[in-house]
Amino acid sequence: MRQLFKEMFGEMSAWGRFWLFLGLMTLVWAAAMSYSFGSEISFKHAAFLTCLSAVAAFLPDAARQQWDDGRRSIALVLGLLALPTLLIEFYTHAGYTAGLRGSNIETAQVQNMRHDGAQKTAEENAALLASFKAQLAKFRSENEWTTTASADALRKELTAHDKAIELETARKGCKVKCLALMEKKAAVEAKIAVIEKGNDLAKKLDGMQAVVDKKRDVAATVEHKSSAVDHQNKFLAKSVSLISNGSLNPSEILTESATQTVNLAMALAGTGLPALALFIAGLYRRRDDDHTHPHQERSETVSSSGASPAHPGAPVPFATSANSVNLSRVTVGDINKERLRRLLEAPAAPHMQVAA
Repeated sequence: MRQLFKEMFGEMSAWGRFWLFLGLMTLVWAAAMSYSFGSEISFKHAAFLTCLSAVAAFLPDAARQQWDDGRRSIALVLGLLALPTLLIEFYTHAGYTAGLRGSNIETAQVQNMRHDGAQKTAEENAALLASFKAQLAKFRSENEWTTTASADALRKELTAHDKAIELETARKGCKVKCLALMEKKAAVEAKIAVIEKGNDLAKKLDGMQAVVDKKRDVAATVEHKSSAVDHQNKFLAKSVSLISNGSLNPSEILTESATQTVNLAMALAGTGLPALALFIAGLYRRRDDDHTHPHQERSETVSSSGASPAHPGAPVPFATSANSVNLSRVTVGDINKERLRRLLEAPAAPHMQVAA
């Protein structure tokens, strides 16, 4: 892979290698974002969008190379193809960014709803517990004797009263004394009912206390989630509102505009940065006599006589014969070098004639 990029970009200065490294790194992460977005649809979409990221990143530099080599028509075609390719790449990154940022906000909202619900339930149960405590306190203040009385002991008295009523009824019939015994029995029954009511309140209070303790434990474990994306959106909306209106209460339209602006900016950065860095890297290619770029290599042909250049590295002179140079591979740089060589050799001709 390293050899491939070396052949593509040739010899480069330090700045060129820096921009090439930056371009390749940003391309890797841009392609990863495209893959993640495509995988939400299908694996085929993910693979296609990943390849599209690479094409979008290298097309601008390829167009510039063709332009520099004089192939203007091909350069224009590649440049025009780069526009829809980058647009699709932008749309992919916009979908990925908007989806991820929106998911971050929604996840925090759902989690905070659970948190708020748990807190509200705990508060409601605590209020119900306080109500039971108040009822029990009022009951005991009105029936202080219940603190020393026992329902079981009173039931034993109730049994004795029943026996006395039975004997009195059998001996003389249920008259005045029998009625008095029945009234005592009724009073004991009333006391038993009061004590049992207090016991029921106490049991409900204990049960509610257990519920409240459990709900409090649950509420303590439910995390309140903060959304960094939401804070970023609010910061931008409030800043714009403060500058434009002098208020920290942005409108709904301004808040939504801030959200979409951030989404578009991040998508644009993810789309353009790889292509920009690789395009800048291409500007630092070294095009000298000793390091000719692969696509600029000349096909030097030796004349039919088999003659070779006078010394290695010397430029092959232009000739009018098609047997000496493959004209289909001659570049603008070759023409300029030949012109320079002829200008340098032109003054030498008269001097050589005088010497002769």
